[in-house]
Amino acid sequence: MKHKLLKFICLLGMLLVSLSPVQKVKADVDYDIAKNITSAKVNPDGSLSMKRAITYQFNSRAHGVYYRQALNSNQKIEDVKVQVKNENQKRQTVNNYLLKKMKRGYRFKVFYPIKNHSHFTVTYFYRITNAIINYRDIAELNFKIIGNGWDTDLDYVKASVIFARPVKGLKAWAHGPLDGYLKVNPKKGKIVMIAENLAGDTGIEVHSIFPVSITAKNKNVKNKNHRQAVIKQEKELAQATIRNKQKKERRSIWLIALSLFVGLLGIIKGFRTKAVGFKPRKSRELAHNYEIPDVDPVLAQILDTAKKPDNKAFTAYLISLAAKKKIKIADFKVHRKTFYQITLLDKSILDNNPLMKALFNTIGDGSQFTTQELKKYHGKKLGNSFDTWATNYFDSKEKQIYLPDTLTNSRAKVIGIIILTMAVSFASAVIALTSSLKYLLVIVIGEVLILLLSLLALVYSNKKIGIYSETGKNETEKIRGFKKMLRDIGKFKMKDVGDLILWEDIMPYAVSFGLADKVMKEMKIEFSEEEIQNSNYFYYGFISNTGKDSFTANFDSCFSDGISSGSSSFSSGSSGGFGGGSGGGAF
Repeated sequence: MKHKLLKFICLLGMLLVSLSPVQKVKADVDYDIAKNITSAKVNPDGSLSMKRAITYQFNSRAHGVYYRQALNSNQKIEDVKVQVKNENQKRQTVNNYLLKKMKRGYRFKVFYPIKNHSHFTVTYFYRITNAIINYRDIAELNFKIIGNGWDTDLDYVKASVIFARPVKGLKAWAHGPLDGYLKVNPKKGKIVMIAENLAGDTGIEVHSIFPVSITAKNKNVKNKNHRQAVIKQEKELAQATIRNKQKKERRSIWLIALSLFVGLLGIIKGFRTKAVGFKPRKSRELAHNYEIPDVDPVLAQILDTAKKPDNKAFTAYLISLAAKKKIKIADFKVHRKTFYQITLLDKSILDNNPLMKALFNTIGDGSQFTTQELKKYHGKKLGNSFDTWATNYFDSKEKQIYLPDTLTNSRAKVIGIIILTMAVSFASAVIALTSSLKYLLVIVIGEVLILLLSLLALVYSNKKIGIYSETGKNETEKIRGFKKMLRDIGKFKMKDVGDLILWEDIMPYAVSFGLADKVMKEMKIEFSEEEIQNSNYFYYGFISNTGKDSFTANFDSCFSDGISSGSSSFSSGSSGGFGGGSGGGAF
């Protein structure tokens, strides 16, 4: 049942993401349209005298702007004038523009150099002929006064239809965003429409009827009555708009419910997590441990970090092989740069070890390789081989004793469910907002609570699930205490820990923990040259170098270069008015 529920949540999440709206982005010119203030004065001959002021906020340079005015086939524009105004100038009339007749209207193209981070306003003046139709009983204006062909959204829009005198019996309807504002004032002879954050593909359409006497000189005449048809059409559109609004609100409610339900599922899952496994203490809580760990240096790093071994762990692995006389490591100079030669002494270490085979057979000549050759190597084989080596070590049977997959998978599953439910909840809320803003406050409060509770559930579940076995906890605490001792070296005498033979066994762990240089420097301070030579200290020949010339630093750098190319381990309706498609942009 739990697996079915998890699969359902996953599928639901992918579906919600696929349904999320996608906004196209123009990358060539970056701008916003701050304002579009448009007025249309009704003339006695049935034409409209247009004044359209568009204010742009540019976030990049541009060469100018353009505007498309969509028209019907029997319409044209006359008496054209264009004015521009930037931040530092008064409005001025310009002639540097092109007006091109298109198949379904006209296109203005205004040439003007525009600076980055500047405001720029273009005002178009023109007259649209045959904009109004006179019937026997009414005159009708059906006009997409703000088009739906903009390249970006419009922050603020105000559109007005102005009559020369009061209009008794003036009626008007507006079509566009559901949250738009419409005011009809017959006494002043004015229709005003306002919208904020208008989508570039939405537009605003005005549909108005008024007495024929207002446009008595209009020659665009149809010899029939039309008033009842308009009222019927607008009544149907109003009902459709209400139905659409109600549908969106219902959809929004369902999505809000889904968002809260899925979010609560993740929260409940987190807070119902049962305590399993063990958690080792952090280094700061532990005392120094002077005993060598019971696991090898590579596994010690894995238990300390709970991650796959890195290149430092592999360097420690090589040093361990050198101590067992399975390989030989010797330094050599090329000009003033120190490199190292690794010679194969025991061929059995190549068995079932693709990484060692790649080093000796691909990089080297079969019996040896150098860090100089390693640094120059670029290919996927070495990186893939390292990934295999690290994965095999992390998945080894010995590691399962201390850090079982059952526990790591259990924690990952709980964390994954909580994060997935958070994502599905957030996606549902976003889609609900695109449907209706009516419940904005509910959504915001709900999502904030879900986020906070989900984070608390994550913290709680993380505390409840330990990824170590009891044996793993104890061994990891030993390792961290041992690492803390190496990190604090210099605060105590190394001779109090043990003689040089013991430090020979400790050194691979220092390499795995990235502390080799620090240990070696302190060793040279506390043990004399004579003591080191007389002790037959195995590492002294190749690991006595420190800094960038040390074996650990040199091999780490060259090995990282060699595997970097192949390894992933590192690191609402319309009444049919003309003007649809009008819009513009910048170039």
